[in-house]
Amino acid sequence: MPAPRDTAVVVRAARLYYEQGHSQTEIAQELGLSRSNVSRILTQARDRGIVEITIHDPEGPPRRDEALEAALRAAFSLREAHVVSAPRTPAMEAVAREGAAVLTQRLATVRSIGVSWGQTVQSVVAQLETLRPRPTPEVLPLVGGHSSLDQFDSGESVLRVLASRLGATPRTLYAPAVLESATAVATLRGESSIGQVLAAAAQVELALVGIGSVGRHSSPHVVELMRLNEAEQAAFAAQRPVGDVCGRFIDADGVPLGAPTDQRVLAVTFSELLRIPEVVGVAAGPEKAPGVLGVLRSGAIDTAVFDVDLAREVLARA
Repeated sequence: MPAPRDTAVVVRAARLYYEQGHSQTEIAQELGLSRSNVSRILTQARDRGIVEITIHDPEGPPRRDEALEAALRAAFSLREAHVVSAPRTPAMEAVAREGAAVLTQRLATVRSIGVSWGQTVQSVVAQLETLRPRPTPEVLPLVGGHSSLDQFDSGESVLRVLASRLGATPRTLYAPAVLESATAVATLRGESSIGQVLAAAAQVELALVGIGSVGRHSSPHVVELMRLNEAEQAAFAAQRPVGDVCGRFIDADGVPLGAPTDQRVLAVTFSELLRIPEVVGVAAGPEKAPGVLGVLRSGAIDTAVFDVDLAREVLARA
């Protein structure tokens, strides 16, 4: 067995090879060594811990941060927390892949699943592989439909894509999630074809929901669709909203807001959401922290799936 080389020589060879991209032949010429000696020196660099090689598989599972997960569980009494990152992968994709893994695990036992809207929920469903759980779970909408918040580029709704991946036929709500009139919402809820679907959605065993933050991404669009008048806008602002889930807004303490926004949404109610056995909340990006913190304080989320930066920002604000 060859004697260990001087550490300085090993480090020099390792830097030339791993950091500067020189070939072993070039290193041999620069250091006045044979190529076989350079090969043995590079092996020593790994054996002695001078060089550590880490393989980042972009197709592999996201890496989880157990310390942040434990901190989130303790701070918000969560059943589970999944805090993930994946090298060279956007936060949204890492969260979507982990969310799909959580969903896949749950689908072995649940008989019904409800789904909301939003880009993160859509990304989770897109990552979900085609499954055929038995028995086939019932798939229901937690909110009414809306083209810009509830559709893939293909035009398919999140609800229908999720159902197709599970070999299920979804129960649909042929009505928008957000309306301009509280009277219209009350009227639609009174229709048996709509009221029965919402009642069934409130009884699902598992819910997959996105978490919004006021002023970010789709959240301002939801408010825009309500067509609040000046007085209603002032009343809404006075309630200091920070986030939303299933179209229901909450303040920084996690208290659900009332009129005017609560009366413009065709969806399961906040109290119904709280009674669902497991609500999986997915979100990505530290800019969402104010809304996510409020929703976590509301108690609506049982299992959280976040990226590392969002989790850190939420805990820092908490």
